[in-house]
Amino acid sequence: MTMSPTVAQWQLATELRKLRGDRKLAEVARSIKVNTSTVSRWETPGVEGVIPGPGSLERLLEYYELPAETIERFLNMRKEARSSGWWQSSGIAEDYGTYIGLESAARRLRTYEPVLVPGLMQTEGYVRALFKGTMPSAAPEVVDAAVEVRMNRQEVWQASRSHLWAIISEAAIRTTVGGPKLMAEQIRRLIQIAEQPNVTLQVLPFEAGAHAALEIGEFTLLTLDELTVLVTITDNTSLFWDDQTALDRHTEVFERLLADAWRPAQTIDFLGRTAKVLEKE
Repeated sequence: MTMSPTVAQWQLATELRKLRGDRKLAEVARSIKVNTSTVSRWETPGVEGVIPGPGSLERLLEYYELPAETIERFLNMRKEARSSGWWQSSGIAEDYGTYIGLESAARRLRTYEPVLVPGLMQTEGYVRALFKGTMPSAAPEVVDAAVEVRMNRQEVWQASRSHLWAIISEAAIRTTVGGPKLMAEQIRRLIQIAEQPNVTLQVLPFEAGAHAALEIGEFTLLTLDELTVLVTITDNTSLFWDDQTALDRHTEVFERLLADAWRPAQTIDFLGRTAKVLEKE
């Protein structure tokens, strides 16, 4: 079974770290004649990680005294990690590519958005208006490419039928990106998506007050078959976390948010009323 290159790299790095066990980085590096930092980056998943060459990986695994069939499995995993995802020819930032790779392989997505409609739920008009506001000096072809990537993400998600649970702040609904008519179309799209069996949509109202994520900001929890990754955004850069403390904290925050948010039926009622108001403007 093949996996996305992002997931393969993440799994490879994680398994290499487990193999090292209690051995010191310097001890392993010295034994296979590489720098300590090199071994460390082989064991680092995500953007900061490095995929070892086939010869280096084989030497490392032989040092760990693994049988031939296990070494072959690791070499195949490395090959998958080195393959190209559909997004890798789009000129996007590396951290965004890592996010897309994980998102495309996820079977469950939980996301909180305090300012914007989530990317998987955005209409093309909303995306273009958003980029016009956030990238005013970007060339048209750059905007077109960015829009295409976002639309492709949506197609991949729709085809996967993975479950999406989105909690959106009321502020994201009240911000009329692209003007009233376009925003009304976006809200109608949210209603349509919310009716899908693999989607749970809740709006967190202003009346929730000082809620659990007020000082945290947007985040997404991506659950894959054997992996859960937390993604946060800092200065427009995606940061990835898989340590249990961060996962537990944000899972708890998400559960508190869903308790404070309007129920799905209340959310759809609110969205419908809001769309009608915008359509009259």
